Amino acid sequence: MKIIIIGAGPAGVTAAETVRTFDRQAEITMFTDEPYLPYSPPAMADHFINGSNLHLWRPSDWVEQMGVDLRMGEHVTSIEPVSHRIRLKDGELATYDQLLIATGARLYAPLTRADLPGIYNFKSLSAAESLVSKVRSGLAKSALVVGAGFIGMEIALLLCELGVKVTQIEMLDQVMGAMLDAETASIALSQMQSLGVDVHLKTKGIAFVGNGSANGVRLESGEVLQADLLVAATGVKPNLDLLEGSGISYQRGIQVNTKLQTNAPEVYAAGDCIETPDRVTGETYLHAIFPNALEQGRVAGMNMAGYPMEYEGADRMNSLKHLELPIIAAGEKQGDTILREQGNNSLRTIYLQEHRLVGFQLVGDIRTAGVLHSLMIQKCDVSNIQDHLLDPNFGEGMLVTRAITAVS
Repeated sequence: MKIIIIGAGPAGVTAAETVRTFDRQAEITMFTDEPYLPYSPPAMADHFINGSNLHLWRPSDWVEQMGVDLRMGEHVTSIEPVSHRIRLKDGELATYDQLLIATGARLYAPLTRADLPGIYNFKSLSAAESLVSKVRSGLAKSALVVGAGFIGMEIALLLCELGVKVTQIEMLDQVMGAMLDAETASIALSQMQSLGVDVHLKTKGIAFVGNGSANGVRLESGEVLQADLLVAATGVKPNLDLLEGSGISYQRGIQVNTKLQTNAPEVYAAGDCIETPDRVTGETYLHAIFPNALEQGRVAGMNMAGYPMEYEGADRMNSLKHLELPIIAAGEKQGDTILREQGNNSLRTIYLQEHRLVGFQLVGDIRTAGVLHSLMIQKCDVSNIQDHLLDPNFGEGMLVTRAITAVS
């Protein structure tokens, strides 16, 4: 069997490993735009701060171990499902019996002149290395980060660690508006400011400015902020260009069923390029985070190998680990019942809806994140343990067992 995987990110790599576990004979060819062996995107900040080896996510001989033909630096331009083949940028054609689309996502910057040279991002190792090399060359003493979502916060913290004076602008009235409630966001903001990041909320950038190369951002107010280094962290959009004319269905992302199959025969999709239902709410949208890509790669790989498996839905869970007080947030940030407890160096907030845990936010002491997450995704009725959910030692005993048993 000939399997082609487009993309060598977490979803593509996990799918290849899963297929190989069950099928030692399959021909697996993987195409990636990047000139690197597979690496872990969440490890990029640690890589640049601490010098950790990104490639240790998978051993340097991973390609040989897996028996994968890894085609680095080769861009797939189109898919022809009827003839079961793909076309590369140089015109080469490659045929498949099964295809996995794991093309990931790219930066989305809703500012004009976003194509100017000199605008950096952190969406890939290539882009991140370009950013960090400019800092380490001494050419960037100041940076302006546009966006204060999860990626923007990580970049701002990284640049601070590298000794850069950082200004950050965010159009919303809080940082990490998609994940954090107002109280948790306030703590995150205070920590960012204490580390030296100059954060401007309710500040909207409308255009990058510069002659030949970007050197600033024009705000909605008309003011122009300038810096040596400009970083766009305004969100991502799936890489879907290669689907044009293929007949493969997509809206915001590629549409798949519970086996991660597209509407084209023998074509699967996984990772940041697909739409999936949320495990808590059931709503379908993009969930571009690392753990989801891993699980989707595993499910797609199982099905491609002939072992039927259904995808249970995506998680919304993120963490900021480079702050003095770590923060973890998962699920919804609203509910019909809100439990909250604040200490000297901690804040614990839990959201319930009809006696089921639908979201939580932990600051400082994050030990119970795992057990709270389990209760959330299993949709347990927590009525009989509700009074214990804020206990930082919750989960050490029979409380969780009682809740889970009540579901079955």
